[in-house]
Amino acid sequence: MCLFGSHKNKALDTSVAGLDFKNPVGLRQSPNIRQLRDCKTFGAGFVTLTPPKEDVLNWILGLQEYRRKTVLAINVYSDLTRTFSLVYDFSDLIIIDPDGDHGIDSPDISDTSVLLDEVVNLRLCYEHYTPIALRLSHGHTPEEISALLNHCRLSGIDAVVVPGAKKVSTILEATQHRYPIIGAVDTPEEALECLRMGASLVETNLRPFAFTKLLKSLSRL
Repeated sequence: MCLFGSHKNKALDTSVAGLDFKNPVGLRQSPNIRQLRDCKTFGAGFVTLTPPKEDVLNWILGLQEYRRKTVLAINVYSDLTRTFSLVYDFSDLIIIDPDGDHGIDSPDISDTSVLLDEVVNLRLCYEHYTPIALRLSHGHTPEEISALLNHCRLSGIDAVVVPGAKKVSTILEATQHRYPIIGAVDTPEEALECLRMGASLVETNLRPFAFTKLLKSLSRL
């Protein structure tokens, strides 16, 4: 039985980067793993968790009871290559977030490109393949986004997480809908808009009532 759920509409099943999702709507959660128990009725297709900066090892141990019960995406933003290595065996999808500390300026794209090459090379050290996504920043210019997209596709990054429906639309057009896009949104309306446009998945931080309402709306599309 899947931890997250009562929503089993087969029409919502989707596959992205070799992973199977019972629906394309994910839930973005705080580092507190215990909150996963409060989401049993959400029906999320996946859950995105962000490790704390401190005591990552103990945090990882807390994930074990949820392995294989839902698709777990882990958002890595601090001490990136080390944390990537620590969470690799416990993740279904790893999201690289160079702007996770929310600095004033967007991360330099050359630094980001080097970082992506490092984690792709690290992945070669493991027997199994875990997909990697890059989380883009609000502050990236269209030119920077284009350069990063080209690097992602050439280097083996499996998807990008894109903030907001407007940027999702731009990137879908730039990639001709041939590259997996995960829309990071804040409202049900944005989530539906992204999926209508062709985003593969959406990641939200909605409360239970709004999340359930979104899934019902999605089943009627």
